[in-house]
Amino acid sequence: MDPFNIIVSLDGQKFDLNIHPQEAEVFKILYHGGLVGEITRTNDGLDWRAVSVKDLDPDLEMPMYEYDGSIDDVRIILEGDHAQQIGRAIEAYQGR
Repeated sequence: MDPFNIIVSLDGQKFDLNIHPQEAEVFKILYHGGLVGEITRTNDGLDWRAVSVKDLDPDLEMPMYEYDGSIDDVRIILEGDHAQQIGRAIEAYQGR
């Protein structure tokens, strides 16, 4: 599957995210061209789990997201319910 864009509201802020599908049910999340982390569907298939960019393989050939207050209104961090919200937006995009 090709990369695609979604818009999600996280903690009251809207984010335009670029989604890069990987192997089954794993999606890299990019914001402002930089990798924020990834989400993956849990084993039971009902929930999503976030993996922070700092916990991903350091040899990935993608630029890492770095917050820049001069261009970013808010900073995106995959935490709390963010994986569930992004996962639901991905499912909606895929027509599930």
